[in-house]
Amino acid sequence: MSIRKKFEKFWSGGVSFQAVETFPTLDAAVKASVPSNAAKIIIDEKTLSYDFKRIKEVDNSDANALPKTGGTDPGKGKREKVSERKDQQT
Repeated sequence: MSIRKKFEKFWSGGVSFQAVETFPTLDAAVKASVPSNAAKIIIDEKTLSYDFKRIKEVDNSDANALPKTGGTDPGKGKREKVSERKDQQT
């Protein structure tokens, strides 16, 4: 039995869109700060763009598994100063 590798490819991108939502009252529409799940999203396909980011090899056995908890504390990594501000005043 041969083990086949799988790869995930990631893109980021942008697009212009409009969200249209119907509200029962003017007050409800005014209070809404972002569209809800009920909103109809209309994408302007002319503005759709993709930028390649990376490709990652994934393990076939747990490709959909959640990250494991425990282990090391991600906040305990090695830190070093990268640059120093040149506009310091005394």
